[in-house]
Amino acid sequence: MSLKLVYYGQNDSVNCVPDVTLTGDPGTDQATLTAAGYLGGKIMTIGAPGDRGNDAYGEASNTESVIYPCDSESKAPFATLLNGPGEFSGAIGPAGSKKAPVVRALWQGNVNNEAYDTGATWTGSLGAFLFCGGTTNTIIGKYTLVARLNTNTLVTAIEAGKLPVGICTHIPSTSEPWLGVASLL
Repeated sequence: MSLKLVYYGQNDSVNCVPDVTLTGDPGTDQATLTAAGYLGGKIMTIGAPGDRGNDAYGEASNTESVIYPCDSESKAPFATLLNGPGEFSGAIGPAGSKKAPVVRALWQGNVNNEAYDTGATWTGSLGAFLFCGGTTNTIIGKYTLVARLNTNTLVTAIEAGKLPVGICTHIPSTSEPWLGVASLL
């Protein structure tokens, strides 16, 4: 499981669907969702169909609110995706409701390497603020440290609109390769 919750925040999937076109074929849809970055534990943003702009994945063919991986350089973080494609019966895709199960409201849990910046140096970051990655550092929708957002100080990152989305509660290691997150979304 890509996101293991210790404390559940607010599960909010009623009006959210992925901003990709699903065919109903599990093999095709799971590959499409994975390629579009819909992996459990990733940070999502919310918008209307077509808000994602020009991309290789298409757009949802409905009028419901859509979510997609958050590029913090142009969008505000909304929630964290609970499940990856086809992961559980409530997952995105034909095995589930085609809704996008997300969690918000101060949850606490663990995310695997699909949802955090594996290129960051996590040593000594216990209790540090976590941020949402963007296009510049090629980690869209992933948890990262301020040092990976830019080379400036934390204050400069916040002034530039890079507000923290979580607090580090566990540092990834070889024996425990997950990132602990206390969400601030």
